[in-house]
Amino acid sequence: MDKNARSRFPDRKISEAFLSFAQPLFQDLPAESLVRHVGKVLEVAYTVWNAVVFADVLGEDRYLAEAQHRLGSDPAATALVEMLISRKRILFGDDARIIGTYEVRKTADGFNVRADARDPYTVPRRQQ
Repeated sequence: MDKNARSRFPDRKISEAFLSFAQPLFQDLPAESLVRHVGKVLEVAYTVWNAVVFADVLGEDRYLAEAQHRLGSDPAATALVEMLISRKRILFGDDARIIGTYEVRKTADGFNVRADARDPYTVPRRQQ
């Protein structure tokens, strides 16, 4: 990817993209437990989003492999992660931003998410 392509990111706020990406994970949660579980749900979405960016933008597949390995033999979890990987690539493939940090806050209406976006080429990575 050339430098000009790297500097072009969607105008959409990363928090909006993040919540839209994670939306299928919220569908089966009862409304009364949504706020209580939103942090865990977003943790899964965050991990998959960033792993796909590392794999597809930077060619570093180890993060995806690590996320898939942690699932062990749980077919439901494996299917969920595979769905998220496909969702990221198909619906959000043009968004190459890494989600840096995010914060979930309870509000009177449910919750609010604040997130920061990072250029994947500027994120320090661990050595192999």
